[in-house]
Amino acid sequence: PLLFKFSYGTSFRAPNLRELFLKSQSGFLTVGDPCAVPNDAFDALAGGYNAALDTRDANVLQNCIREGRDPTTVGIDSQGLGTLGTSSAEITSGGVLANGTNLDPETSRSITTGFAFEETFGDGYDVALNFNYYDIKLKQSIIEPNVGFIIGDCFGRDDGTRSQFCDRLTYGGDRGLITDVFQGFLNLDQESVRGIDINANFGKEVTIGGGLFDLGLNITANHLIERSNLFTNDDGSIAEADFAGEFGFPSWTGRAIFTVDYDEFRFTWQTRYIGDVAQDPDGVDLFADAFGNGPDGNPAVDQFGVQSFSDTCLGGGSASGNVAGDGVFCRDVGFADEWFEHTASIRWDNGDMRVTVGVTNIFDTAPPLIDTNEVFGISNTPIGNGYNLDGREIFAAIRYAF
Repeated sequence: PLLFKFSYGTSFRAPNLRELFLKSQSGFLTVGDPCAVPNDAFDALAGGYNAALDTRDANVLQNCIREGRDPTTVGIDSQGLGTLGTSSAEITSGGVLANGTNLDPETSRSITTGFAFEETFGDGYDVALNFNYYDIKLKQSIIEPNVGFIIGDCFGRDDGTRSQFCDRLTYGGDRGLITDVFQGFLNLDQESVRGIDINANFGKEVTIGGGLFDLGLNITANHLIERSNLFTNDDGSIAEADFAGEFGFPSWTGRAIFTVDYDEFRFTWQTRYIGDVAQDPDGVDLFADAFGNGPDGNPAVDQFGVQSFSDTCLGGGSASGNVAGDGVFCRDVGFADEWFEHTASIRWDNGDMRVTVGVTNIFDTAPPLIDTNEVFGISNTPIGNGYNLDGREIFAAIRYAF
């Protein structure tokens, strides 16, 4: 049989009691300032800031300048004796009535359509397919951004646009560090997600050597077409960001599970897939050497006026000739190829007792390597993206019913 499906729905949510009436509250939190000169790039005896030792991403430096902050002086004391990258900032939060802000109700619209097909072919070949397309839009979504997100979105953007969260930051003191962060609720204007879900099941019983084996294969896949948000700035300009295909939002993910049942035993092989991902194209660095020059010998400056510097490649050498070039030009790694993980297990189950043993990540596949200046991670490894960080592991479980 073949079934066609279609659904359309809307919803409405007014701001809740917490979002409306939470009393204004404030406290102090130690926050890192991306615009502050790092310790590694400061040498008081050599004149202070040393650009050659600054490993901050070029986009961060450009965003600091856009906000009227000099990333070569922020954090340095008035005597030029030292630099500080953190500050004790006052964090203010609370409901809209306490902070004098406004919140609009959330509304959403969802469309889902697709088909389901199930049939047995020939000599017991069972087939079941399910295909769904979804399109969900959430308007005026209410969020409460955390401090790290506010600071990171303001100075870490790599698409050349100004973040609306920059207006929630205040700077001051003799070092020009962050002094205040407003963390109250706001409407994000619109969030959209579109994609395709696919689920397929195949089954067949076969006889081998007088024994009956039940074979099964389940395949699930998701294709993310769009995952975006849209925000109207105070000046009326529209800021839009689409994250589909970037880290955390791969265009394709999937899982295949193959099973063989015989008597009281089941063998399972599972393969998990994460598609290739990359940072926003506007944030990709140009090929450059450690002195900020490209292969053509000119400064490696992109369309946003951001100059790229390599961490290690010497390229054409220094302008003075004191450092010889190696002819190699590099850029930070902000992408990852497709990734597979395989797991196998054997289960015995007699109804009262179940014993399972298996191995995850059989081939000990490592997560991809990235540059943490471009992608959130630790030790050049992206975290929070679904990759197995533990390597190959053996597991066992026993269950007894009584």
